[in-house]
Amino acid sequence: MATHFLNSNVIWLNSVDSTNEEAKRRIKHFSKPTWIISKKQSKGKGRNGKSWFSSEGNFSGSLVFFPNVERSQLHLYGFFSGVALYNTLKKILKDGTDIILKWPNDLLIENGKVAGILLESVYTNKKSSIGLIIGVGVNLNTAPSLAIDSAFKHNAECVANFTNEKINLVSFFRTFNKELIKLEAYMEEKKISTILKLWQTRSYEKGSIIKFSGKKGELNSGIFLGLDEIGGLIVGKGSGVKKIYSGDVYFGS
Repeated sequence: MATHFLNSNVIWLNSVDSTNEEAKRRIKHFSKPTWIISKKQSKGKGRNGKSWFSSEGNFSGSLVFFPNVERSQLHLYGFFSGVALYNTLKKILKDGTDIILKWPNDLLIENGKVAGILLESVYTNKKSSIGLIIGVGVNLNTAPSLAIDSAFKHNAECVANFTNEKINLVSFFRTFNKELIKLEAYMEEKKISTILKLWQTRSYEKGSIIKFSGKKGELNSGIFLGLDEIGGLIVGKGSGVKKIYSGDVYFGS
């Protein structure tokens, strides 16, 4: 793996519509990995066109870099970022707090969603290279009040509810970036796909009940059997096995 997180540039903004959108607007000017972090977002983005609500005091940041892996492996950086984020929050939370990664890109504390990761790839004019944007949103000190109208949604939570003090944005970012650097160094001689094993140990146990949406939006359920070699969910359903690569999932009965 090439070094993408060590000595990256950081651009701090007071407000922006979306750090991912700002990254797209600026990417042609970047020659090295660069973070764009904003105190506030007015139109934060989530997966599948959903909104991500972000207020001052929470973390909204996007990293732009140019990975030298096959395009088919770019999505694995979502798992990579999730592991680093998990490791970061473990250092902040009170002992015994339940924290878990939820496929494909969420992080839950005590079954409440506190963070999400959004990957977007962009073609650049630099020798037809592909720029990858990792957008990370974390409810550090506040959480939005959202109506739960779906079997696939969790209540929103904030990290500060499970610590002894308000969380400093800059301090959080420094810790998170250090965890990214440490994880990258650990995996330096390995394939990016090995991140899936680290992710799995921080997620639900095999045998957990899982609900997932079908092609027509119907609700299905099965048994979580782990991840396949490219990060898809392996689900036991009846006497067969199904693999899931997109859509909404929910762990729990």
